[in-house]
Amino acid sequence: MKNKTQKKEELKKLKEKLPKSTITVFTTFSRAGEKGLSVAQMSELKKVLRAIDAELFVTKKTLMDLALRQYVDISKYPGLDIYGMDGSVGLVLGGGEGYAISKKLYEFAKKNKALQFFGAIFENNFIGKDGFLEMAKMPSRETLLARLFGMMKYPISGLAIVLSEVAKLKPEA
Repeated sequence: MKNKTQKKEELKKLKEKLPKSTITVFTTFSRAGEKGLSVAQMSELKKVLRAIDAELFVTKKTLMDLALRQYVDISKYPGLDIYGMDGSVGLVLGGGEGYAISKKLYEFAKKNKALQFFGAIFENNFIGKDGFLEMAKMPSRETLLARLFGMMKYPISGLAIVLSEVAKLKPEA
């Protein structure tokens, strides 16, 4: 059990990190009656998150609630209920690309079933579990851009091929 000084220090850390966070993901890694993540799995998760400019905080729900209330207006986020979240709650604070962070978390959760999601605060909106999972399953930015350019190129290249064939059929003038 942590003493008051340690709790104050944790609260201070959360208050420093929350404003800089581009995405805040609420996760659980251990629920009553279920096997949670092992120490090795937690270390692996933290290593994966550090590589993409994100950090996992495991702290009391009360401290999370205090930090969030002081940083954001929780009433703005319907559906965000920290005390209603089952099990041990972890908070992933990401300073990097929100979509990349959600994708890495989702990939890790596919391999480690104990890691589950409650939702996330992203771009000043709270998205629930389903919205977060949908965001995590989206193709990467590079893939979407490649598809867009392919769709834009297709009509032009089709027109070029047709004009080339028409030019071949016409007798020389």
